[in-house]
Amino acid sequence: MLSLPTEAALPPIRFHAPHIPPATYDAVASALSSKHLRSGGSYSRKAKALVSQHVGHDRVFLTNSCTSALEISALALDLGPEDEVIVPSFTFCATATAFARKGARIVLADIDPATMMVTPETLEARVTSRTRAVVVVHYGGAAAPMAAIKDLCDRHGVVILEDAAQAFGAKQDGRAVGTCGLFAAYSFHETKIISAGHGGALVLNSDNSHLRERVEELLARGTNFPAFARGEVNHYEWTSVSSSFEMPDLNAALLYSQLVHSREILLKSRAIWAYYEKSLRDLPIEILRPGKGTKANGYSFAFLASDRETTYRILQGAARMGLGMQSHYKPLHLSSFAGRILAGSCVGAENTWGRLVRLPVHMDLSTGDAARICEFLKAELG
Repeated sequence: MLSLPTEAALPPIRFHAPHIPPATYDAVASALSSKHLRSGGSYSRKAKALVSQHVGHDRVFLTNSCTSALEISALALDLGPEDEVIVPSFTFCATATAFARKGARIVLADIDPATMMVTPETLEARVTSRTRAVVVVHYGGAAAPMAAIKDLCDRHGVVILEDAAQAFGAKQDGRAVGTCGLFAAYSFHETKIISAGHGGALVLNSDNSHLRERVEELLARGTNFPAFARGEVNHYEWTSVSSSFEMPDLNAALLYSQLVHSREILLKSRAIWAYYEKSLRDLPIEILRPGKGTKANGYSFAFLASDRETTYRILQGAARMGLGMQSHYKPLHLSSFAGRILAGSCVGAENTWGRLVRLPVHMDLSTGDAARICEFLKAELG
């Protein structure tokens, strides 16, 4: 008698799997054969050109991580102990660490439970006379309400920095997410929608030549090598404190091979998001949806269950069935490090982080995989 496979016998579904199109192998082989593996090679130039095309200008600097891009912005602004930087409490710790390393005073702001992102109201509650910058995290491949946030920051004379780690390819009001603040940082980590294995990019949304030169100096490990390369000085020398931030050309080859396929990656990611939304919209959950005017990139499909116990039950059951669901981000103000930073009440973050469930979205996910996940959730919650 033929026995049908049980659910447990089906192959496990990964939460994330990096997309490796066939062109990647050729690009990596080409980079290796060039013998130029450090930054500044042909693939660095080609990848930068595609990111520049996305944001609409050429003030793009490839980095070895999104964290490095944020650290460069902190160094370029010369933030210090007298400066307060407002950061969402619900974010990955690197968002805050990049500025804390410069000695800036980190102030944690609450989020809107409907989006898990800051709002003008949650930011204004933290603005003081010492506030120098606001870091807006665009969560889940969507975008915070940037027009209203910009109005707030302009009124207070505060710089906007965008942590767009998850948002490459997303648009808001027709423009690329990551083009509103003075600086923006993208992530091209293995877990992101477009990947270099490990990498990022800093975007300078200003034609201020001094700031551009400062970023170039920081990328040159704190030297005036860029001026030397342009023939402006006879030798280069140590000019400031910095670090090694640039993306190697080998990683840029990986990035370039994905950027040329970004349209199909975004199409599939958005299609998976739409499939989940249609299948799960009638369940007793709160789906995180993009705000008005935002075309999210589909990086993440997430929802809030009714309570923490339900979330725990879902995640435990999904783990047993190999369905690749996850949650993340204990709010920073609840962390063991919280005593060293400023935070008032962050009720929105406190009431939601333990209820968050994230579903797999990646190029290797099949319709059958998505259907398995949805059927499981319907059985658990329907």
